[in-house]
Amino acid sequence: MIILDRPALAPLTTLRLGGRALAEIRLESTEDCLRLSEALKGIGGDVRVLGGGSNLLIHDGDLPFTVLRPLFGAADAEPVILGEEKGPDGECVVIRAGAGMRVPHLLSWCVRHDLAGFEGLVGVPGRLGGAVAMNAGAYGCSTAPLMRALEVFTPEKGLHRLGPEGWNAAYRHFSLAEPCAWHMSAFVELALKKAAPGSVRAAMKENLLRKKSGQPVHEHTAGCVFKNPEGHSAGRLLDEAGMKGKRRGAMLFSPMHANFLVHDMKCGVPGTATDALALIDEARRAVFDRTGITLELEVKEWSSCPC
Repeated sequence: MIILDRPALAPLTTLRLGGRALAEIRLESTEDCLRLSEALKGIGGDVRVLGGGSNLLIHDGDLPFTVLRPLFGAADAEPVILGEEKGPDGECVVIRAGAGMRVPHLLSWCVRHDLAGFEGLVGVPGRLGGAVAMNAGAYGCSTAPLMRALEVFTPEKGLHRLGPEGWNAAYRHFSLAEPCAWHMSAFVELALKKAAPGSVRAAMKENLLRKKSGQPVHEHTAGCVFKNPEGHSAGRLLDEAGMKGKRRGAMLFSPMHANFLVHDMKCGVPGTATDALALIDEARRAVFDRTGITLELEVKEWSSCPC
């Protein structure tokens, strides 16, 4: 366990925004979980869990929370193969991976082992724990349907294992069924389908080309800002409302895809969460005034209030 005092959070997010927290606690082993409750008592503050920071908008200034960084499996660890099972779509291989494993590293491993299920997440820079927390997905894949078990830490029960009945998942939503103040994923068991040699690599290549053609993958963003309302594309609604390319200071909605908020770090002025939030509010009002649809945030907002 490593504890850092007053860490700057902006460098830990892909959007490069955010102030300073009370502390950052880095956890790399299950033994660290045994000491976590005592460490939190000594620091105080509201607990927040941070993975790769790829879908996160953090407020500016001094922030009253302690950040947990579950880095289990982050240091080039390989997933562990637990066995095989028969699924409705064919043979599956069950693996166990740490929540701190970077998604690109997991995808590279899947390519080498011809295991399918996660290829829709190609180009996502986050960590596996964040993919679980967001039930991340694209191009027909989602994280939760692949999960067979989750090792999770809660302040009420400590580190324990849950099966699929232990969580609730929906579009870009994941929560535990059991009541808890907060939770932190440690290890994830996934069932990945056996695929024909080379087919996973080909699917990932196709998905990445599609993503690069329509999304600002080389910019500082936090992914999609808003969820797609049922029957609609948030990007199209924002485009039709005139938000594509709209700017406040260093923050703008991408000229390539209106649902991506970009931090332009070369424009000569510092980007702020205040400008980002004002631009988001403007976009939500513009879409509502034009269509009557209220857009719901997909990006997670960490506000300065302990809530």
